Amino acid sequence: MKFICFIGALALFLICAGCRSAPPRPAAAPPPPPAAVAGYPNLTARAKELEAALANKDYAKFIDLTYPKVVELGGGRDKLLAEMTREMQSWNAEGVELLSATCGAPGQFVSDNTGIYAVVPVTTKIKAKDGIFQTDGSLIGVSTDGGVNWTFVDATGKDQTELKQILPNLDKLNLPAEKPPVKISD
Repeated sequence: MKFICFIGALALFLICAGCRSAPPRPAAAPPPPPAAVAGYPNLTARAKELEAALANKDYAKFIDLTYPKVVELGGGRDKLLAEMTREMQSWNAEGVELLSATCGAPGQFVSDNTGIYAVVPVTTKIKAKDGIFQTDGSLIGVSTDGGVNWTFVDATGKDQTELKQILPNLDKLNLPAEKPPVKISD
């Protein structure tokens, strides 16, 4: 079920070379106070834009909402756009379809001298020949301008070493444990 692992790897974090099992992570921190979420309305707006970009197959917009270091490490915008388009076409040829990627309410805000970081839960649904599958994962929203603009890094299925290449201060976040995909219907 390569496509299930690839949900996070392609759809939300374009530079992953393959599916790897992540080591267990500590339990998620309690939800932030409502004031924290309300203090960064652009985070929720950008997460909704990311959802819409995937739903509309607007991969260029999706890449524009990806954290710049991810794009850089992936070979640049044009290369990632070509790879994402090609991979999604390959999925379709195999009868695999991304049905949705829905972001939940942001939580766990951390800031330091490099920016503001927030954990954003994401639920992804994929239709395949074997049925419809759902996986729960997380994104890391990153703002380097005080919360005005946000870009995203997928944390689903990534180990700490891989994520630290992109976010050196990652250990300040308490990411939720990875959950295996669940078949929700035939």
